[in-house]
Amino acid sequence: MARCQQICAIPSKRITHKTIEYLEDEEMRNILNSVQQNSSQGARDYALLLFLYNTGARVQEVVDLKIDDVRLETPSQVKLTGKGRKERVCPIWPETVEALQNYLNHRKPSTSEISYVFLNANGQRITRFGIRYIVRQYAVKAAQACPSLKSKKVSPHTVRHTTAMHLLQSGNDITTVKDWMGHADVNTTHAYVEIDMKMKRRALDACQPPHTAKKRPRWLNPDILEWLDELSNKAGIMCSPPGRDFAKMA
Repeated sequence: MARCQQICAIPSKRITHKTIEYLEDEEMRNILNSVQQNSSQGARDYALLLFLYNTGARVQEVVDLKIDDVRLETPSQVKLTGKGRKERVCPIWPETVEALQNYLNHRKPSTSEISYVFLNANGQRITRFGIRYIVRQYAVKAAQACPSLKSKKVSPHTVRHTTAMHLLQSGNDITTVKDWMGHADVNTTHAYVEIDMKMKRRALDACQPPHTAKKRPRWLNPDILEWLDELSNKAGIMCSPPGRDFAKMA
């Protein structure tokens, strides 16, 4: 019993929780616009960035994504395999479908057995490092047109945070966002609500301060103001120097 009390008395480790960093609409738009899509590499990079933003997928989920997991026909959707081999299905935008189709037309796997969607320059499955490099490369490029990006360290996980934030800001239910992101616990999703200043501002606007009758301060009463003016004039006369002829005193 005494040993248990000693164990319980051990203070818990204090963990510093870093603020979740995400991108604003304009910042994400500038990153996507920085891609030149008129090459096979550009087609892949644009499809990759738009897919990350659309689905909020983890980087490993994108690495493991296979062609059979993607449905480009209506209703367009993708099957993602997350932590613990848990599967979830996310809808994809028509713009994402178009970008993926454009990329798949240029996609050149090194062997016919490779069924992964996103490949590197050698026709092999892209790596986590490769995806990070692509995201950071275009974030740096977009910072020329969007200076606010210069102060942010943009990674694939930053794009994932951005998806979650924009889903919440669009008015989606927190449970829907939880399932979309593949969070095991709704508290993980709730962390985005806590840092969203736009949502806090809307909540504050919806809760206005009580309307109180604005009473004029007593000292602004016209009678009091007139009395103060009269008193000021008298004080000015009393404090002014006596009228002397300085020429005569010389």
